[in-house]
Amino acid sequence: MDPVTHASLGAVVGGLVLGSRLGRKAVVLGAAVALLPDLDILIAYGDDLSDFIYHRGFTHSLLVHLLVATGVAGLLARLPRTAEIGFARWWWFFFLVLATHALNDLLTTYGTQILWPLPVGALSTASMFVIDPFYTLPLLIAAIGALFWRFAPRLLVAGLVISTVYAGSGLVLKAWIDHRIQPALTAMELDTQPRLVQPTPFNLFLWRVTVVQDDTFLEAWVGIFDHPIRPDFERFARGDRELRRAALALEDGQRLQGFSGDFLRFHRTARDDGPDRLVVTDIRLGAPGYFPFGFELAEKANGEWQPIPPRRIAESTRGERLGAVPAILRRIVDPGGAPCLMDLAEPDYAIQDPPPRCRMPPLPEHSEHPGPAVP
Repeated sequence: MDPVTHASLGAVVGGLVLGSRLGRKAVVLGAAVALLPDLDILIAYGDDLSDFIYHRGFTHSLLVHLLVATGVAGLLARLPRTAEIGFARWWWFFFLVLATHALNDLLTTYGTQILWPLPVGALSTASMFVIDPFYTLPLLIAAIGALFWRFAPRLLVAGLVISTVYAGSGLVLKAWIDHRIQPALTAMELDTQPRLVQPTPFNLFLWRVTVVQDDTFLEAWVGIFDHPIRPDFERFARGDRELRRAALALEDGQRLQGFSGDFLRFHRTARDDGPDRLVVTDIRLGAPGYFPFGFELAEKANGEWQPIPPRRIAESTRGERLGAVPAILRRIVDPGGAPCLMDLAEPDYAIQDPPPRCRMPPLPEHSEHPGPAVP
């Protein structure tokens, strides 16, 4: 989640736990403590790939939170100025503020190593986008109200309840969408293939469905207002088997697969100033043409792929990715008039056999009926 969301949730939780003792100071302290786990971005793990894989690692672990809460609460319970609050209240404050940060991140696609050091890797529900104003605003309003209007525990409770219900609705909607598209996947013999259902940016109304199938991966937008609810897939090249074998034979390729699973794309890039590079991209995050996490892992030398220090490359800038948001909004309310995914960024790995729905031309102004499908 973004820092505003983490700080808002920490402020609300902190105010509820310590507000009766510290008043507004508990809100400010909760917001500050809630940002501490993300200081792991300041840790250099050695290369771009390691920084990507180990983010949200030990600093997001519930075991670490238990230890930190115990240590800090024990210290504050002995200091003259803070001892009267007591060990138990301090302990619940630090543990709940830190743990809710990790639970927040657990909702996102990137995942969180919440059970570190157990060898289970990053866990994720992929039920909420990393920035969702519908989730954040109730928390932010409650925190600001407690700070600048009057300290009101009921306001904090209301903000926490509304945001929690919204987060829960993401889990329910994800399961519902997955259930509703199951018949279409079965008919296409895709029901046993690796798939990922996750929300599109800033909302729970439109969901992205990704299915990996051998040398290709399929992408579709599915909206909760679609009728019928079914994925209209567009197909993209994932990379031929030779590239996949070469990438996964590398230690860094295996590390990336361990983190991202089967949701990887493999391709080679030609360079004017040197040999070709082998690039592996995480296709869980972003969208075709907008994937932000690709890594150069090897270069061609003497006919063989030789490992190199991983270097991150992205398909687009943050501003370009935000440029796709209007298309998402249009797709929510107008499935027939929204552009294809492959048209938004025109990725060169798109396979040109788009479904009818996404190829329908834009609706003329004041028209109530979609035009005919374009072959």
